[in-house]
Amino acid sequence: MGLQEGETQTTTTKPGARALEILERSGLRGLPESTRHALIDGGKVERLLRRQRIAQQGELAPALFLLGKGRVKLERASSGHVFPVGHRGPGDLVGEAALTGNVAPEHAIVADEVEALVIPATFLRRLATTDTLLQAVVARALLEGQRAAEDRLASLLLRSVRARLVELLLDGLDRWGEPHRSGTALSAPFTHADLASLIGSTRETVTLELGKLRRAKLIELDRRRIVILDRDALARYAETP
Repeated sequence: MGLQEGETQTTTTKPGARALEILERSGLRGLPESTRHALIDGGKVERLLRRQRIAQQGELAPALFLLGKGRVKLERASSGHVFPVGHRGPGDLVGEAALTGNVAPEHAIVADEVEALVIPATFLRRLATTDTLLQAVVARALLEGQRAAEDRLASLLLRSVRARLVELLLDGLDRWGEPHRSGTALSAPFTHADLASLIGSTRETVTLELGKLRRAKLIELDRRRIVILDRDALARYAETP
């Protein structure tokens, strides 16, 4: 279902229990059984490969992607430059413009292989015209996305680099956290440049702050993965001067 970049391919599996699991973790959670079944029947669980472009800025969104695993990078192009907007992971929606029929405001590119429930835009909007509960859940999902964007802007304006970095790491635990012998690892392999772009800082500053977190024994690095050793202590550390 996604637009492809390069020679990537999409592997599709039949919807079922996994589709329901993805749906119930997403912003479209809490729908009545009949609507859930309609969305699952109308969608597909797809595996989207790295570097696949699933939304194109300025074009109509082809589908709504409900992420079950993996990572999608959002980028916005303007005046010949590309600006990072954010990263989406399990539980997140990508392609929200499909809910309204608007053009996509940014590019969406698969950063790490993704599993997603993919619901075609035309089917989704047609279903919403006759389902008032779905309309309400769609409105809630859009509002949650708007609030998240506002919270991110407030964080960029008001919080220190350290606090923004810790906030990003803790948020990443909810999306990409997996058990590790020392704590909880972020399965998504963020580079220092990735982290810097997401918190509005420089790669050098992020490297410096990560070093401080390591010396404080709050994180460790395992190859390209960041391992959180103590979530509560890390949260407290963010507020220290």
